[in-house]
Amino acid sequence: MKGHIYKRGKTYSYVIDIGKDLETGRRKQQNKGGFQKKKEAEQALRKALESYEDNGLQIESKEIFSVFIEKWFTNHYSPRVAESTTDVSTFTIKKHFLEGNYFSQKPISQITTRDLDKFYGIKLNEGLAPSTIRKLHNLLNKALGQAQKWDMIKNNPAASAEPPRIKKPEFEIWSPRDITKFLTRIQNERLYILFYLAIYTGMRKGELLALRWSDIDLDKCVINVRRSLSTITGKGYLHKDLKTKNSRRMITISKEVAATLLGHKEKQSLIRESYRDAYADKDLVISTIDGNEQDPRNALRVMERLIKLSEVPKIRFHDLRHTHASILISEGIDVVEVSSRLGHSNPRTTLETYAHLVPNKNNSAADRFSQALSKS
Repeated sequence: MKGHIYKRGKTYSYVIDIGKDLETGRRKQQNKGGFQKKKEAEQALRKALESYEDNGLQIESKEIFSVFIEKWFTNHYSPRVAESTTDVSTFTIKKHFLEGNYFSQKPISQITTRDLDKFYGIKLNEGLAPSTIRKLHNLLNKALGQAQKWDMIKNNPAASAEPPRIKKPEFEIWSPRDITKFLTRIQNERLYILFYLAIYTGMRKGELLALRWSDIDLDKCVINVRRSLSTITGKGYLHKDLKTKNSRRMITISKEVAATLLGHKEKQSLIRESYRDAYADKDLVISTIDGNEQDPRNALRVMERLIKLSEVPKIRFHDLRHTHASILISEGIDVVEVSSRLGHSNPRTTLETYAHLVPNKNNSAADRFSQALSKS
């Protein structure tokens, strides 16, 4: 690491030659001027070189945010995450970081924590949910954190920013009577098995649409949840293996559910025979009439129609999962067992979501405590 002093007009300056930028091939230098005396410039140069020896030289980038975020997303982030994550994040980057961002043309070295907090406030006023803003914050934190690692900025402003708190999720559930009414009314519908399994297993929509017959042991009444179906813009459907140990799980089913699945399989076999070579045999439990992947968005449209037809309370598809878990917990099934069945990463997640449904045993506990003390 070398530096030298030079005179500029009536003042002195120093320059430190850092070397070449690996990305651009250009020389990198740090300059500082305005010293009235040469001796002052020499002292400042020595301190700068000593600081580099201890901490590394920090040259803040002049690259504007919009240029940086696209480079980071394309070259660093996308290759390291699932294709479906990239697909969703592409929309987020364009809509919120490039088009709807007041600091998009600001150098990343000049972006402050205050800028980010203001940005979150604007997004909140635009009607974005706190959970969505939290996702924006997480992306910014990763991007600017990487900029700090690359020595483009001294500090990551997102590390101190405060996105809005996520409120406790609210959801609607069906009663056993609603379930019976719904399933009875739709039993002749092609997608009956999708909604039936969602209610009886608590599986996610993507997990159900990726379910194959090879994942099911009807004799042992077990479903192995191994993958999920998602759609990628411009590419179609993606069967993605579940990555975490908790999400890859084994779900037990009752003999009643196994019998329903067997009946569905027999109907599917008849359809396959009638379509012959035109049937796309992908081993899918839930598919289109010709054996291809069922479009997730179309499934939601079908559900909306069937809810109106059945005259039951309107809920989201994911609320079928909440309904399954709520009934189990209200029946006294252990939270750890429910958590494992749902594929949650931690039983705490399950308890925080469904705590209000856990049967109240306070009186029993109080009585037993009093009895224990009375014995002494």
